[in-house]
Amino acid sequence: MRLLAAAVLIAIAGRLPAQPPPEPPAPVLPLPTRTIVSGLIDVLGDPDLDVRMNAAVALSSVGADAVDPLITALKSPNPAARTAAAYALGQIGGPAAPATAALVRALKDDDKDVRRLAAEAIGRVVSGSKPQPAERPPLAPPVPITAPPPSPFPPVR
Repeated sequence: MRLLAAAVLIAIAGRLPAQPPPEPPAPVLPLPTRTIVSGLIDVLGDPDLDVRMNAAVALSSVGADAVDPLITALKSPNPAARTAAAYALGQIGGPAAPATAALVRALKDDDKDVRRLAAEAIGRVVSGSKPQPAERPPLAPPVPITAPPPSPFPPVR
């Protein structure tokens, strides 16, 4: 009886048209991008490195909408804020092209971290790409099919 029920279900499932995946739900309210960017820009000067870097990563996720405020942050008197702004612009990549002139000016900053991250950001903006995760080393090649079979185990006594 179970086999008959399974066969009927398979037959019915084969005749049903494929359903497209459901659309993702739209956000209930549009994200207040300006408010988010403004709050994150304020946090770039935080004394805690983790807070600054998390704010920079969040700003890079916002994308092109965060470029102009980040250009302004590159002029901050706080070197930590300038460093985080340069980092965020580098994470944005190609869409941060309007910040190229500000990043070139940042290459002459007094702070070495600002200079280092500005140079890295320029490279990423010019290449137009976001940073890619580190690649895994290649796997060992498979054993060729022509390889002889492994030697048999000795007989068990």
